[in-house]
Amino acid sequence: MTDTRQTRTLNLTDSGLRPRELDVVRILVVDDDPQAEPLIEMALAEAHFARVLEVVGTATEGLRRIEDDEHDVYLVDYRLPDGNGLELIHEAKAHGATKPFILMTGFGSGDIDEAALREGVADYVEKHLVATHLERSIRYAVRDWQADRALRDREDQLRQAQKMEAIGRLAGGVAHDFNNLLTAIIGYTDVVSERLTADEQTRRDVGEIRKAADRAAALTRQLLAFGRKQFLHPEVLDLNDTVNGLMQMLPRVIGEHNQTVARLSPGLWRVTADPSQMEQVLVNLVLNGRDAMPMGGTITIETANVDLTAARIASDAVTLPPGPYVMLSVSDTGTGMDADTRAHAFEPFFTTKPKGKGTGLGLATVYGIVDQSGGAITIQTALGHGTSVRIYLPAVSAPVETRAPEPAPNITFGTESILLVEDNDGVRELARRTLRARGYTVIEACNADEAIDVMVRGAQPQLLVTDVIMPGLSGPNLAARLLQHNPRLRVLYMSGYSEDATAVHGTFWGGVPLLQKPFTPHQLAERVRVALDSATGPA
Repeated sequence: MTDTRQTRTLNLTDSGLRPRELDVVRILVVDDDPQAEPLIEMALAEAHFARVLEVVGTATEGLRRIEDDEHDVYLVDYRLPDGNGLELIHEAKAHGATKPFILMTGFGSGDIDEAALREGVADYVEKHLVATHLERSIRYAVRDWQADRALRDREDQLRQAQKMEAIGRLAGGVAHDFNNLLTAIIGYTDVVSERLTADEQTRRDVGEIRKAADRAAALTRQLLAFGRKQFLHPEVLDLNDTVNGLMQMLPRVIGEHNQTVARLSPGLWRVTADPSQMEQVLVNLVLNGRDAMPMGGTITIETANVDLTAARIASDAVTLPPGPYVMLSVSDTGTGMDADTRAHAFEPFFTTKPKGKGTGLGLATVYGIVDQSGGAITIQTALGHGTSVRIYLPAVSAPVETRAPEPAPNITFGTESILLVEDNDGVRELARRTLRARGYTVIEACNADEAIDVMVRGAQPQLLVTDVIMPGLSGPNLAARLLQHNPRLRVLYMSGYSEDATAVHGTFWGGVPLLQKPFTPHQLAERVRVALDSATGPA
């Protein structure tokens, strides 16, 4: 086990792309010669692999068996009673055949050689040389096909990962901008509510606006989760504890007609993850399983210690380095998914439910949380055979952590001077009104240049409240500049998503409080008070 973040870059060998020798090769021979079978058996008598041989005598029968896709390699004679071998190969490939073809001919020629190359034949062997060349041709053809197939599978995984990354960036960007709007909507809704009496219809109407804004904020959090841009608070934890903590609640969630079974591995290794986010992962997967079992069924939650080998990584189609992992799986006995549904399962807003019955963000949120936590997720499913979702998280050797909750301040007002830097007019106006209403002196700036100019002209604020991403100089770089002039300055960052941090200033908030958008006026006042009362400044 390791307690450091593992690299997710794989080389060809680690990815399982090195071809392995087949113990048994299934061979289809398409040849009308009555001596074809004994001839092939004699040629492969000393082969380094066992074989299962099937012989058919016509191109028509050969095409049918090739479409059944039950063999590893096809040996096709050039001359057949109802056509020739190259025509058969051409038609088979047009029908989707991908396994290797070896053309056999009683005589060789340059024309046949060129035609075989055009059809993508792996090799061609003259019959009088079958005894010396066939074993090598089969072995090389199968090995080359395996390597090509593994490479294409890896390319498909890469394209899927790139697609998910692009969708994630779009989703995260939309959520980030929307969070600024929601901050103003939620904030001003609370400001209006404070001025209304309890029996006013207007107060109830404003309350409905606030509920809608809260639902919108929940959706943006799910989009940020999918885009791997949410704020995580990782701890060393035991996933068995996470499962056990939810087992009493799950029956109420999935209904009486469904059953939940837990198979938890004793001595489970630890992982580093956000406890609340892992609970959300588990609940989302259970709800997804429940929805796949409208007539009832069983949901099985399982944990296990797993040493991921290159072969298993290739089998599960995950992009992780080999090593020790903790597996969390949720399986159902429901309807399962077809291939097309499986391909889109993790995309946001994709759902098979009727319109208005689901947002399509459940599995997308799971995908984002797991990926942001350094793990991977895979689905095994088939129509009529249920679905199993497996999650792998890197194992760590550190003990389980216990984190004491941060105490809320007793007061949320003060008389200190605050430099507020925010490029969004609505958010800046809300923050200014909120803080001035609680007694603070607020100096406004819409960008870093204005903030620096304010300091140059002699302002001495006790706290800098700044957005992370702004036109020009970023919030963290602004804070670094101002701290050179006033090392006692306290700092509070505001941000719409966590990538603001890593993209601009690494892990910049060591010891620096951060307020996540959207926030309420009360939350802003609380975090400002915590920042002002902190014993030390930024690390």
